[in-house]
Amino acid sequence: MASSSHLNDIPQAVRIAASTDSNVNAELKQQAIDYLTKVKQLSQETWQDCLALYLQGAGAPGPSNPGKDGKEKLETDLRMFCEQVVDTALTQRSSDITSEAQQAMYNAVIEFVQTEYVQGSCESGQAFLRNKLAFTIAHLFLNAFPTTIPTFLRPLFSLLTVPPAAPVNFHPALLTLRVLTEIAQEVHDVTLRSARKFSKDRQQRDGEVRDVIRSSGDERIAVEGMLDLVEKGLDMLEQGGEGKWLEVVETALKTMVTWTPWVDLGVSLQPKSLALYHRLLRSSHIPLRTATANIIKSLAAKGVQDPQARLEVLRVLNLVSLVDPLESETRGVKDNEEVIAFRAAVASILATFGTELIGFFENTEIPEPLRNEAESMMTVGLPLLLRFLSDRQYEVPIAVAPFASDLLRVYKRIYKPPLAPPPVKAGQPQPPAPSPPPPLTPQRREFLASMLDILIRQLAWPDDAEWEAPGSDEDSDDEMALFRTFRVQCRAYIESIAQIEKGLHTEVVARIVVATLDAYQAGGNTRAGFYDLPPEVATKAARDKVYRASVNKSISSGRSTPTSDIAEPEVDYGTAKENFDYDQYPLSPLGELLKRCMASGISTYPHPSVTLQYFEISVRYVEFWKYKAEAIQPMFEAILDGRGVHHTDQFVRRRCFYLFQKLCKDCRNSTDLLVINADVPSADSPDEDPLTKATTGKSYAVDQLYLFEAAGQLIYLTKSDSNKQIPLLEAIAGPLMSGMASGVERFRTDPNDLQAVLQVHHHLMALGHLAKGFPMVSDTQVEKLPYTPAFKQMTEALLQALDAVKTQRVVRDAARFAFAQFVNAIGSTVAELVPRFVSVVVTEYETSELVDFMLFLGLLMHRLKKNTFETMDMLLLPLLSRIFAILQQPITGTDEAQTHARLKDAYLNFFTALMNANLDGVFITERNKPEFENLLTTLLGLTQDCSDPGSQRFAFGFFARSVIAWGTSPEAAAQPSVFADSAMSAMSKAVANGTAVATNQHAIAKEDRAKQALPGYENFIYQRLVPACFEVPARKEFNIRSSTLTLFEMAALVRSTAQARGQEAINFLLNDLLPRLNCPPDIANQFVNSLRTQQAKDFRKTYTEFVKAMRG
Repeated sequence: MASSSHLNDIPQAVRIAASTDSNVNAELKQQAIDYLTKVKQLSQETWQDCLALYLQGAGAPGPSNPGKDGKEKLETDLRMFCEQVVDTALTQRSSDITSEAQQAMYNAVIEFVQTEYVQGSCESGQAFLRNKLAFTIAHLFLNAFPTTIPTFLRPLFSLLTVPPAAPVNFHPALLTLRVLTEIAQEVHDVTLRSARKFSKDRQQRDGEVRDVIRSSGDERIAVEGMLDLVEKGLDMLEQGGEGKWLEVVETALKTMVTWTPWVDLGVSLQPKSLALYHRLLRSSHIPLRTATANIIKSLAAKGVQDPQARLEVLRVLNLVSLVDPLESETRGVKDNEEVIAFRAAVASILATFGTELIGFFENTEIPEPLRNEAESMMTVGLPLLLRFLSDRQYEVPIAVAPFASDLLRVYKRIYKPPLAPPPVKAGQPQPPAPSPPPPLTPQRREFLASMLDILIRQLAWPDDAEWEAPGSDEDSDDEMALFRTFRVQCRAYIESIAQIEKGLHTEVVARIVVATLDAYQAGGNTRAGFYDLPPEVATKAARDKVYRASVNKSISSGRSTPTSDIAEPEVDYGTAKENFDYDQYPLSPLGELLKRCMASGISTYPHPSVTLQYFEISVRYVEFWKYKAEAIQPMFEAILDGRGVHHTDQFVRRRCFYLFQKLCKDCRNSTDLLVINADVPSADSPDEDPLTKATTGKSYAVDQLYLFEAAGQLIYLTKSDSNKQIPLLEAIAGPLMSGMASGVERFRTDPNDLQAVLQVHHHLMALGHLAKGFPMVSDTQVEKLPYTPAFKQMTEALLQALDAVKTQRVVRDAARFAFAQFVNAIGSTVAELVPRFVSVVVTEYETSELVDFMLFLGLLMHRLKKNTFETMDMLLLPLLSRIFAILQQPITGTDEAQTHARLKDAYLNFFTALMNANLDGVFITERNKPEFENLLTTLLGLTQDCSDPGSQRFAFGFFARSVIAWGTSPEAAAQPSVFADSAMSAMSKAVANGTAVATNQHAIAKEDRAKQALPGYENFIYQRLVPACFEVPARKEFNIRSSTLTLFEMAALVRSTAQARGQEAINFLLNDLLPRLNCPPDIANQFVNSLRTQQAKDFRKTYTEFVKAMRG
C-alpha cells in the first residue's frame, strides 16, 4: 500500500490528543483533534494508511514489541482509532473503494489473522479487540462478496476446527464465530434492519448475499463446522474439560441462532443435528440449553412453502414431547435467572408451535385433512400452554403469550355473538337476524374455564411487591414494569373470554371472588388469595346487568334493571320509581358479589389497595346501595375513619377525598379534614415561581377541595330545615373567611410573604368549591333561599381580600373562580357587587390573563343577563383599548403569535356573548359610542381576511346579530313577516303562540328592536355587510371546503337582513345586489324564494350551494 505523511502524523496526533499530561499545549492538542477529525471525514483517502498502522506489528506479544514484520505493534487506542477510520470507509464510503483495494485489504487482513490469531498472541486474549476485528471483516465481506471475492469465508471456515495441540488456542474459532454472527445480523436480523434507514439497494444486497451463501455451499460448511465444534466442545465438557470450551460452545450456539432462520432447513435439521440438540437440552449448562431452545424455536418457525412438508417438520421436531419434560423439570424455580430464561425460551418454542398450527387450521386453502391434523396437534399442546401461563415468573407467560393471543382470536371469530343489526327506518324491510354462533364444545369450554381461572389468579400482586399508591410519582423497577405489562395482557385475555362466553366468565369470576371473600370472612385477617381484581374484571359478566335480573324496563333517572332470562312485559312505572320494590326480584351475579363484598367485612383488610378497591366499588355501584339502606352507614364509617380520609398514607387520603365527595353527591362531619395548610414549595430552578408551582398540578390542597364541594352538597341537602342549614354553612365558611382574613393581614404586614399569599389563594378556592356544591337556581327562586345572605357575606369578604392582595396573580385567579361559583349559587343578588369586583382587578390583569377574564365576563353575562349592563358599559372601552394595544404590537416569536391568536378569539367570543345576552346596547352608550365606528371597521376587516377563518367566522356571526339589534326597521316591524310559515322553526312558532318561553333570540320584541335601531346602520348593511356575504366567498383565497361554519354565519347574516328590513331587503337582493353579481333572474328568484320559505338550517345549505355555483 502507498505510504504518506499520515503514517507519521496520525500516531503523533493520537498521542497528543489522548495525552493526560497537563503540560501539553492546549492549542496543540486542539490541532491534533481537528486533524484526526479530518482524517476520519476523509476516510476514503486515509483508510489505507490507517489499515497499515492497525496491522503493523502482527504477532507481537504486546504494544511496543516488534512483530513478524519487524515493526513495533502500536498502542491499543491508536490502533482502535485507525480501525474506526477503516470501518467508516467500509460502511459509509464503500463506493470509493475499488475492487483491487478490496482484494488487497482482504489479503492483508487474512494474513493478519493468520499471524496474530493462529500463530501469535491473539491480542493477549482481549475480547473487545477480537470483536472489533470481526466487525471490520464482516463489513469487508459485505462489500466484496460475492462479486470480488467469492471464496471470502473459506479461510475462516478452516479456523472453526480447534487444533488438539496444547495449549488449545480457541481464539481463531471465536473470531470466526463472531464474524459469522456479524454477517447474519447485517443480512437478516429484523431488529437491526428495522432500526436503520430503509435502502432498496441494501435490501437487494442482503438478499443476494443470503442467496449466494446458500447456493455456493458456504452455508453447509458454516453450519456443519459450527455443529462439529459444538459436539466436540460438549464432549470435552462432559469429560470435565477446561472451562474455555463452555464459552466456545455457547458462542457457536448463539451464532447458530442467528443463522438458522435463513439457511436451508435441510442443512440445519438433520438426524445427527437433531440428536445433538436433544443432547444439549439435557446438558447441565443452562446457557447452552437456552441457546439450543432458541435454535429449535427457529426451526419450528421455518417458512416451508409446502403445507405437507411444513407439518412434517413439526412432526419430526415432536415439540410437545420435547417441551413437556423440560417444563416439568424447571417448574417452580424462582431465584435462578438462568433457569427462568431457559424456561421462557422453552415457552417460546411452544408459542411458535401453537401459532404455526393455528395458522394451518385457519388457512382454508390448505386441505381439510391437514388442517384437522394441525388442530389435533395443537390441542395436545393446550395443557402445556396452561402450565406456562400459570408461571409466576412473568417472563415465562409473556413468552407463551402469542399462542394464547392467536387461540383466543380464533375462538372469538368462531364463538363471539354477532352484533345486533342497526335499527331500521320506518318503511324499510327488517334485515334478517344474524345467525347465532355455534355452542362451545365441552372440551373447549373446560379449557377456557381453566385458562380464565389461571388468568384471574395471575392478576395477584407479588407477595414481596411494594404497593404503589394511585397518583404516586415513584418509578417502578424493571420487574414491576414487566408485571404490569403482563397484567395488561391478562386483562385483555379475560376480556376476550368474556366476549366468547359471558356465562362462563360470570361463573368463574363469581366462584373465585366468592371463595376469596368467604375465606376472609371465615379466617379473618388472612391473605386468602387476594387477587386485587379490578372492577372491570369482576363485573364484565354482568356489564349489561345492573343489580336486579328480572325486570325489563327503563326509568327516566338513567338507572336500568337488567334483562333476565325470564320474559317480562314492558311496564311504565312513571314517577313511582323511587317507591319501586326491588327486593321482590332475585339478585343478579353482580348483585350477589356486591352483597357478599359488604357482608365479608373486607374493608377492614389491613392493606390500602384492598380498602381503596372497596371504596371504588362503593362509588361505582352507588345505585345498588340506595336500595340497601343497611349498607350506607358502614360505607360512610369506613371512608371517614382510618381506612379512608384519615388514612396514614396521604395518597390514599387524596383519593378518598374525591371518592367521599362522589359518594356524598350520589347518595345525597368531619371538620378536622377541612383545615387548610398552605405550604410554599421550594423552586426547582431560579426562574420557577413557587406560587405557580404550588397552585398548578396535583397536590394535597387540590384534592382537599373535593371535601369542600362535598360539604356544600351535604349542606344543601338540609334545605328543608334552614335552622340546621345556616349553622352548618357558617361552621364551614366561617373558618375559611377567618383564615383568608388572617392571610390578608399577614400580606399587608409583609408583601413578600408568599405563604400568606398562598393562604389567601387556598381559602378562596375552598370557598369557591363550597359554593360549587350548591346547585344553580333560577332568579325567581333566589330571594327565597335562606343562604343568600351568607353567600353575599362571603362575596364581601372575597372583595376585601382581593383588594388587598390584587397584585398577586394566583389570588386573582382564585377570586375569579370563587366569584363565578357565588354567581351560580345565588344568581342576580350578587349582581350589585360585580362592578366592584371588576374595578378591582381590571387594571391588574396581565396579557395572558385577559383571555380567562373575558371568559369569566361571558359567564357573568350568561348568568346575570341585563344585570351586568352597567359593568359591561364601564368595562368595554378600557378593555378594548388594552386588547387592541396588545394586538398592535409586533409579533417577534411563537409565544407572541399564540397570545395574539388567543386574545383575538377571546374578544370575538366576548362580543358574541354580549350580543347573545341582548347587551348590544353596551356598544352604543354615550361612553362607548365614539369607538363604535372603529370597532365596526376592525370587525369588517376581519370578514375580509381569508387567512384567519376562525376570526372571519366570528366577525360574520357578530354582524348577523347586529343586523337584528341595530338594523330592524319600523316598517318591517309593523308589516307581516316576509317569511312563510314554513320558514319558521318550531320554537319560533311556539313563542309566537305563547306556548313557550322566549329565549335570548326572541326575548326582545321586533317593535322594541325597531325603537333602538341606529340611524344609518341600514346603509352599512346594504353597502358593506350583505355584499361581503357574496364577494368574500367568491375570492380564490377563500377555502370553501374548510369554511363551512363561516358560510353558515354568512347565510345567517343574509337571513337576518331579510328579517330586520323586510320587503326592502328582498327588493335589494332581487333588483340591486344579485343583478350586479350577474346572477340570472330565474336563479335570483329561486334563491330569494328559498330565503323566504326555508328554515334557517335548510337555507344554510341553499346558500352554500349558491356560493359554489357562483364560484364556478
